[in-house]
Amino acid sequence: MGNYRNKVAWCPICSQGWVEIVKDVETNELFVMCDECENEWNNPTEIKSQKARTEINDNRVTIPTDEEIRSVKWEKYIIND
Repeated sequence: MGNYRNKVAWCPICSQGWVEIVKDVETNELFVMCDECENEWNNPTEIKSQKARTEINDNRVTIPTDEEIRSVKWEKYIIND
């Protein structure tokens, strides 16, 4: 997966970072989060709305496996080289 691993968009809120697919370490829930401003969205389709979710957690996240991403059918949102 090239240099854009799990990156789905350039952040529309801060214009400073990548929005990436991440996994909450406590709930194992997948969501997307900007690596700069840490705004979060429930899924990649919500990013363009510029309305981030308000329940910003303590951002204890990890990188999900390719299989976990495929299981929620989000691989199509990942930017390709």
